[in-house]
Amino acid sequence: MSNLSRINISRILNYLDSLEVTYYFSGDKNNIVTCYSSLFEYKANSLTFVSSLNDFKDYAYDFKNTNVQLAIISNQEQHYECFQNVLKVEKPKYIFFKILSGLFEDELENEYLSTVSNKYKENSFVSDDAVIHEKAKIGTGCVIEKDVEIGENTVIHHNVVIKSGTKIGKDCNVLSGTVIGETGFNPLKRDDGSRELIKHYGGITIEDDVHIGDNCSISKGTLNDTLLKREVKLNKHVVIAHNVVINKDTVFTSPTFVGGSVVIGKNCHIAATTIRNQCVIGDNAVLGLGSVVVKNVNSDVTVVGNPAKPMKK
Repeated sequence: MSNLSRINISRILNYLDSLEVTYYFSGDKNNIVTCYSSLFEYKANSLTFVSSLNDFKDYAYDFKNTNVQLAIISNQEQHYECFQNVLKVEKPKYIFFKILSGLFEDELENEYLSTVSNKYKENSFVSDDAVIHEKAKIGTGCVIEKDVEIGENTVIHHNVVIKSGTKIGKDCNVLSGTVIGETGFNPLKRDDGSRELIKHYGGITIEDDVHIGDNCSISKGTLNDTLLKREVKLNKHVVIAHNVVINKDTVFTSPTFVGGSVVIGKNCHIAATTIRNQCVIGDNAVLGLGSVVVKNVNSDVTVVGNPAKPMKK
């Protein structure tokens, strides 16, 4: 839980209106919340939410002497007496965190993530030939080489390395310790049977609203760019090899390894998985926890196991 500035509920509703969120509100818009908290460690006068995975009736007795100032609940949930003000939405947890990220900023974090080039260049190496939007934020201990582009409102956290030839769109988030654009691993055999690592000459293109967790590694392409399309989300400890293409709105949990030249469709869920190089993963596929994928996966299929096989319906 955390303290906030005093804020009228009407301001929260206005913010949701600006996002065109569909909601139903019951209560007094002039009431004030002063903090936010989890439901089961509720703090007086706070904003909280009831997960759509829970049924509040199972816990209502525990709250009979509690006044919940503003509860965000699902459209199917009942309005209990302990809820002083109620905000009904389709996805309570999502809207709860959307309100926090949209209306309240972490002042301590902002102190070390700067949009001022003279300031972040004191604490990081940033090439004069890098093109960084004036509203992008850069942390401490970063290395940003020449021929790098970083878009509007993108945040690069501490100790991130971004190699030459990387283009990052707007509204992206790159967490600490990640390396983007290093040469991939591609050993080719010489005539005598020994191996030589070939240099890669491609780059990396990361489109808008991409999240890259801490300690990830994304390799540049051999000749063409490695590509992460809009709204891709990587958890920590995800390794993306050279020439990989990841389509819109695909999510990776940690740890995941994606081999070279893999193509992954849109809206996939990749859970702690190893994917062999050259594989093609169709749209809406689910790769179950710990799967080892050694051949193509069709669209709308869930696979599990080692080697990964489709689940029986």
